Amino acid sequence: MKKALVSAAALTMAIIASNPAQALTLHDQDGTKIDLYSRLYLFYENTSDGRIAGDGSRLGLRASHQVDDSLSVFARAEFRYDASQRERDQVFNDRRNTYVGVKHSALGQLMVGNFDSIYLQSVSHLFDIYEQEGFVAMGQGGTASRANSVAYSSPVFSGLQLHGQVRHYEESESVSGDEELVFQLAGTYHIGDLTLGLGSLFSNEDAAAAFTETLIGASASYQVMKDLSLRLMVEHLKDAGDDDYHYAIGGIYNYGQGDLYATAGRDWNEDSYFALGANYKFSRPMRVFIEYGNGDAIDPDNVLTVGFRYDF
Repeated sequence: MKKALVSAAALTMAIIASNPAQALTLHDQDGTKIDLYSRLYLFYENTSDGRIAGDGSRLGLRASHQVDDSLSVFARAEFRYDASQRERDQVFNDRRNTYVGVKHSALGQLMVGNFDSIYLQSVSHLFDIYEQEGFVAMGQGGTASRANSVAYSSPVFSGLQLHGQVRHYEESESVSGDEELVFQLAGTYHIGDLTLGLGSLFSNEDAAAAFTETLIGASASYQVMKDLSLRLMVEHLKDAGDDDYHYAIGGIYNYGQGDLYATAGRDWNEDSYFALGANYKFSRPMRVFIEYGNGDAIDPDNVLTVGFRYDF
């Protein structure tokens, strides 16, 4: 039971509020903690033009305050930059995570702002294992999220945790020209070495053209042994008929100095794809990687990526 509770709580915070592998604590006093962290990416992709890029690099601040034994508040501000370019007029090119929230041990957690969707965190995150290209899912981090969003996560009940999110579309960005809302619900369950996720993003074609159909997805991950985990995922656009399914399988193997990982699937156009990768970790913050993706669902198709990542 204790293992299940810890595992479920870890999933909730894994993407939206976890500590990075490396971070510098700027302040830690009287219950208030402020961390500075960064990630540096540089990689080469053999696209049609061939490119060297570092646009996944980021710099962020994370703050939290322990109000009492059961209540805490938190905030985060994270910004992307391209480590391969020198641009005098613009350093940061994207606001990746900017949100505030409150967490109560008995009531759950509420967040407001810009963050990854609860669908990703509950369902498709199991396949978001690539440094660059290779992740394929109908519902991803930016699906009805990453702006003007409110999300709630319940406390953990015997390994089960429930999540809900609403994304507000302003008049200037909605299809209808009016204010619109897009809702999503999800749940996660952990028992032993098994992790299950179920999520749905409800259609609202007045908000955006991408949401004309309700998305339903389920995923599972099983720790076969200490160094090997296997996972699978099924997604379906409910209102589109029998053809719009996405199936995926994958796995990660830790060989000691790094990881080997691969996924394969059939996308919503009934086309097959696969991706695979490997990394070598010189130390906890530093790794080099090589990845390959093939299939129409991977953009760009037939792409080889070689690069390094440093967290600090």
